[in-house]
Amino acid sequence: MQTSNPADGLHLAFYCTDPDSVPGEDCATFYQTNRGTWIVQGDRREEPDVVTQLVALKPSESSVEVPGPLVDLLVRRYAKERYGIDLG
Repeated sequence: MQTSNPADGLHLAFYCTDPDSVPGEDCATFYQTNRGTWIVQGDRREEPDVVTQLVALKPSESSVEVPGPLVDLLVRRYAKERYGIDLG
């Protein structure tokens, strides 16, 4: 699945979703962009006690919490696609 934002030329390509998520209810997800960056879909964390722990947070930035199994999946897929290493 690929989406785009014509205003700034940003194109997203679905990469992986948390394997423990419930389809249609919660879907922490990584998207790869045409800019060599990542977009993370997850629960926004803007509580003051969280924000004060973030380093150099710009006004345009926020933080997003993603589940551990999704990060594990991202690393395994990335290592295999980028370096040909199957981490299992």
